[in-house]
Amino acid sequence: MPLLLILIILSIAIPIAWLLSEFYSDRPARIALGVLAIATSFGIASLVGSIVRGLEGMRANVYFSEATKDLIQNTIIELENNRPDVVLRELKNLRSEFRPTYETRDEYDTLVDRYIHAISSSPVEHEGGAREWSHELQGDKSTAADTSPAPPSAAPKSPQTDE
Repeated sequence: MPLLLILIILSIAIPIAWLLSEFYSDRPARIALGVLAIATSFGIASLVGSIVRGLEGMRANVYFSEATKDLIQNTIIELENNRPDVVLRELKNLRSEFRPTYETRDEYDTLVDRYIHAISSSPVEHEGGAREWSHELQGDKSTAADTSPAPPSAAPKSPQTDE
């Protein structure tokens, strides 16, 4: 029986046993079951809290990852287009505007969005949740092939012809 299932059954059974023990005269059993039931509730609260903290951490990772992916990709594109002066100026602007604290993300995604639109008239943007950039999803795979390795299981496809 999986450990999680055992814990769920115990977290339900112990309080019920405590409630039932209140109708009997065995005082040590009532006290022991009461202490176990209260301890179980603290354990459950701790488990739920750690799950919520873990989910918050994952959400923060996605928040920063998507914006950073756009920042890196657009910086590379504009440097390849021989525009280092524009990139450097806008990176300095981004640095001066970015003031994060432990309480706030300082709208990092908005600042990066402003940066990529300042350096490019047609920036490459990451669409929410997709691993590829929007230009890759639209069929332009030339940049993707140059910058990202193919997955090991991906076999090259033969060109298809319209009949």
